[in-house]
Amino acid sequence: PTPTAKMLAVTVALLSLVGGDAASRLCISRRGFLGTAAAIASPLAAHAVPARTGPNSLFNGEYDDPKHPGCLRSVKVGGAPLLPDGRRSRKPQALVAGVDKACTGAPEIGDVWKLTGSVSEDGEKIFIDFSPKGGPKDLLGVWDGDGIKFPDGNKWTKVPSGTPGRRPKP
Repeated sequence: PTPTAKMLAVTVALLSLVGGDAASRLCISRRGFLGTAAAIASPLAAHAVPARTGPNSLFNGEYDDPKHPGCLRSVKVGGAPLLPDGRRSRKPQALVAGVDKACTGAPEIGDVWKLTGSVSEDGEKIFIDFSPKGGPKDLLGVWDGDGIKFPDGNKWTKVPSGTPGRRPKP
């Protein structure tokens, strides 16, 4: 059983011990019971695993793209953006950069395209906005053990040591 199910079982057991007149004095109704159960279980929800950001994200790093050999492909996962109501989004932002031409040596900074995206709450999927390059707005990429697999079958394979020779000149 999950921790929430265990806590709910404990709550039911405790409330059943109250019994008879005591239960009515405590105003144990279905609404009251569910409120109590939620209050007891809510600390468990605080332990939910959020999507990782920065160097801890699966997606953070540099990649080989078989459709553009030797070209820069970089993904940086940062924190979650603020929403209009002042709360933080549950999806961390991703910045994706790359080059599609002249992929021998370090590119010029003006040749680097930059895209934005977000990482799913479970940290296993990335949604990249390729619309500035004429592509889809929310292209789904799924972590596939050692890289990002896209719906068209293309896979960017992560380069563990990075690709410093593909980064733009300062």
